[in-house]
Amino acid sequence: MRESSDEIQDGFVWNGFDYDLQVWVSDGVIMPCAHPNWMRSSGKMCCLVYHLAGRLIKEVEGAKRRQSALAIQSTIAE
Repeated sequence: MRESSDEIQDGFVWNGFDYDLQVWVSDGVIMPCAHPNWMRSSGKMCCLVYHLAGRLIKEVEGAKRRQSALAIQSTIAE
């Protein structure tokens, strides 16, 4: 699992991928999915990401909380 280059802010992925929700996050905002419009026909969602897109990651229940790589390194150094 790639976590090292994710930017963490207040314990949430601020720029990167939240593995628990399976969403990409940019500046704390969940990015829209890339599914084609036909997958959302008849008022159905194509995926969970479609429903969460545009919301702040820190306001979404189930968002992964973790320490940044720098915080982990400083803890190890102590």
